[in-house]
Amino acid sequence: MFIDTHTHFDIVMKKLHCNEKTCMDNLGANNVINAVQVAISLETLQWSYDFALRNRESGILFTLGIHPSSASGKKELASLDTILSRAVTDHPDLLFGIGECGLDYYRMRQEKNLQINGFIHQITLAKQYHLPLIIHIRDAMDDALEILKSQAPTGGIMHCFPGDASAARKVLDMGFYVSFAGNVTYKNAHELHDSAAYVPLDRILVETDAPFLTPVPYRGKPNRPEYVIHTYDYIAALKNIELDVLKEKVFENFKALRNPGT
Repeated sequence: MFIDTHTHFDIVMKKLHCNEKTCMDNLGANNVINAVQVAISLETLQWSYDFALRNRESGILFTLGIHPSSASGKKELASLDTILSRAVTDHPDLLFGIGECGLDYYRMRQEKNLQINGFIHQITLAKQYHLPLIIHIRDAMDDALEILKSQAPTGGIMHCFPGDASAARKVLDMGFYVSFAGNVTYKNAHELHDSAAYVPLDRILVETDAPFLTPVPYRGKPNRPEYVIHTYDYIAALKNIELDVLKEKVFENFKALRNPGT
């Protein structure tokens, strides 16, 4: 059994021109028992919620959040608050976390102060509702760690981990899980190889971030949630463990995030 802890079905279906049934059938055919549909903008908040409701029997969960490259002004954050309050009341079993949120100084599609404000707002929501925080960081690790240190969220995931083993240690010391995407399989991704080898099994997760960061052997094509199996294979070989061991550990970590305190 495999779990894709971070994917974007809305973008996958647009890129691949496929429908929901095909996506769900592909998950089942590859023994992917859970996949998390991650919201990134005002436009995808309600869509992600509804998508998970329609596909709950296929193991779909969802997050609610606003990506640092998406608009996060008062209107957007107010809408996030409203939809989140309803989701917490009506479908807490399907709501996996808050995000993805964070800082992205590589693209800089939103001003720095707006990114920081949106990030802090979502950290506050994660603490209020006792939900995992799903964090996106690109070219902003130092600022992100400072904010996390000052705001003290209760835990979550550093998604598509972007750093070396030293950065991974800092993230782990703050109580976060570290999730690796398909780019860890790339030949020259030496820092990610070191990080994946370093992160202990009780704190590791695996994702696709589909349709982005397609793993070898499909690099160059749009990513699919079921391709997560190739990233599992690579990390298991890198850590010199049996694939079944990694699968079981990721399942346990995922379960712990869904049921904090168990």
